[in-house]
Amino acid sequence: MNFFHNILAVIEYKQVRQPALERALALYQYAKAHKKNADIKITAVLPVAQENWNITSILAVDKEEYEKSYKEKLSKWLNAYLAINAMGVNIERKVLFSKEVGKEIVSLAKDLCADILIKTADIHGVLDNVISTPLDWQMLRHAPIPVYIAKDQIFTPKGKIAVAIDLSEPDDELSELTNLRLLREAQYLSTFTGCKIVLINAVPPIIPPIAVDMPGFTPDSLYDESLKDSCHKALEFANRHKIKPEDCFIAEGAIDEVILSKCEEIKPTALFIGTSARRGIASAILGNICERVADSIDCDVFVVTPKAVVRAVPTTTPSKSF
Repeated sequence: MNFFHNILAVIEYKQVRQPALERALALYQYAKAHKKNADIKITAVLPVAQENWNITSILAVDKEEYEKSYKEKLSKWLNAYLAINAMGVNIERKVLFSKEVGKEIVSLAKDLCADILIKTADIHGVLDNVISTPLDWQMLRHAPIPVYIAKDQIFTPKGKIAVAIDLSEPDDELSELTNLRLLREAQYLSTFTGCKIVLINAVPPIIPPIAVDMPGFTPDSLYDESLKDSCHKALEFANRHKIKPEDCFIAEGAIDEVILSKCEEIKPTALFIGTSARRGIASAILGNICERVADSIDCDVFVVTPKAVVRAVPTTTPSKSF
């Protein structure tokens, strides 16, 4: 979002409220107020999954004509909705009618050179991650740009912006770059809203060895040393970026549990978090931390994927990931 000029907002068909569009318009207005002559564009995309078992499609004599008329119907609805709810803002409109809308949206983001993708949070069932991947989760796993998951609530930016940093692997370059990207994006949003930035860092629990043949060794000493070292790294990171110690929330425990617990305490306007973008069997069995957090938290969630981080790293040769 630090250099965003193109905003891609996903519209939900026949929904009265469109949180994704509301956030896009809010960012547009904030950016315009911050930079008077900024050239900022919003593209509203209406994706509709093409279902092979749809009885109307099956019985249609001319399938191409059926798809054309259906797309026209969707376009009319989209134009009518934007005419009322985005009056005075020039918004480009796209209708996607595809069997794989997730891939189509990602492809569209590449074609438009979009800087941020905004999607309304879906309501997920217990087996959604096993049977099929919901559209917002597809965005979190595949999008080469930051994804903003908007919750169905009135957007009133005030108070705090929480940034969940991962300092468990200090030698991991991607992890370090992700932390920096999250913080920079949060700082940019805070310039618009005036929100204060706070850091959340989860310290993974230490499982001490059953027996260590060392004089004076106790499992508690290992745990205390690990916790002290983790706190030192978090406070050092905060100090480097001019964040006060009292704005750092550090706790021991599972990452998702710590984030949810601290956000319940802080009540931020938005949470900025990175994702491992786990896919396949691993995602079905283990899931992704940011997906669990996005489902359970009440505030908006801004997610930076590994592809988005790699794309933002300056290189001597063009990146093939985007």
